[in-house]
Amino acid sequence: MSTGKAAKRLGVSVKTLQRWEREGRLIPVARTDSNRRLYTEAQWRAFIGWRQTPECPARIVAYCRVSSAAQRPDLANQRRVLEAFVVARGLANVEFVEDVGSGLNFKRQRFLALMDEIGQRSINT
Repeated sequence: MSTGKAAKRLGVSVKTLQRWEREGRLIPVARTDSNRRLYTEAQWRAFIGWRQTPECPARIVAYCRVSSAAQRPDLANQRRVLEAFVVARGLANVEFVEDVGSGLNFKRQRFLALMDEIGQRSINT
């Protein structure tokens, strides 16, 4: 991928990528005939620490939440929308987590368990 595309995916500027190359932090895998830097998908994933290894299987979780039990029909609608998104993106084996509780309530057990798993890097997406 081009420097611009790699920079956008990493959330940095092109100048930052150029500086990282000078510092030896992220070296492009190749250069074009016109001397433009090229990066691979695997390279930027490794740089940000995203790895799909046997020790860390790829897990994808979709989280749905409503504030109260009265909004349960909205929860079903959220799930349908997320299921359509998952299909459109071609994702497989997606786990759906549904939660009922205020967004300001940080004692939601499913939410806390999800955050713990993300922190332990057992969930990739």
